[in-house]
Amino acid sequence: MDSVPDPAVADSTVWVIEPRREGLKARLRDVWRYRRLVRFFAIKTLQKLYAGTVLGWGWLFIRPLLPLLVNTLVFAGVLKVGSYGVPYFLFLVTGTAIWEFFASAFTWGTRSLQLNRAFMTRIYVPRLIMPLAAMSPAFFNLAISLSVLVAALIYYRATTGINHLTPPNLGWALVALALTIVLALGLSLWTSVPALQARDVRFTIGYVLGFWVFLTPVLYPLNVAPERQWLLALNPMAAIVNAFKYGVLGIPVLNVQHLAVSAAIGMAILVSGFWFFSRAEATAADKV
Repeated sequence: MDSVPDPAVADSTVWVIEPRREGLKARLRDVWRYRRLVRFFAIKTLQKLYAGTVLGWGWLFIRPLLPLLVNTLVFAGVLKVGSYGVPYFLFLVTGTAIWEFFASAFTWGTRSLQLNRAFMTRIYVPRLIMPLAAMSPAFFNLAISLSVLVAALIYYRATTGINHLTPPNLGWALVALALTIVLALGLSLWTSVPALQARDVRFTIGYVLGFWVFLTPVLYPLNVAPERQWLLALNPMAAIVNAFKYGVLGIPVLNVQHLAVSAAIGMAILVSGFWFFSRAEATAADKV
């Protein structure tokens, strides 16, 4: 007769509890190991996007379209703002697409820890995943804005016979998109931990973005104030928005030097934000 194995002997698995390793390499390794959670937190954020509203997902289309119509009426119809020879609606849609992507990614990245505080106090997950995953609504909004842009390009091609899209320049649009992600993520790493402890941070960011957009050539062309263009180098989103417009519409607003400054500022914010986040998030759950 076979003997029954002793469970204590059969289960020889050894669990070792040790402090979490510090450093960029160790943190990125943790993010890669738990990469499947990015999809989980992204879906969770999307579900909270318009929860509790009557129109629900209908706001996905109302939010981007209504401001476009109002701004087109005010800036093109009333103020007669120029747009480098392209239809103002195309000019506005292109600038708004990349700006709203940045604003949405920054806002949701800031709220990432606050939205998932229950997970932070119960189980361990690399918290660096949360700001990344919380940006999912921004990509959703970007897809809708780009759909509007494509429809507008087709409309003007059919009605005027002019193709305003410049495929050879689309690489610059991708560069602008990548720099937007870097800047939004870097800022989110700085603001997500304080926002976990105080809602004032989120409210303040709303006001800052409302002012920041008027310092960025989203609604108006760059030649409105040519004597102040040197100030645009201090606003990283200015060169990024212009690069995106150049990449899509080919309008002559690309300044490679300003874009390089924006890239340097974005990388500095990302690296310093990672340093701050790595130090602050370890004790963040204990303070909520």
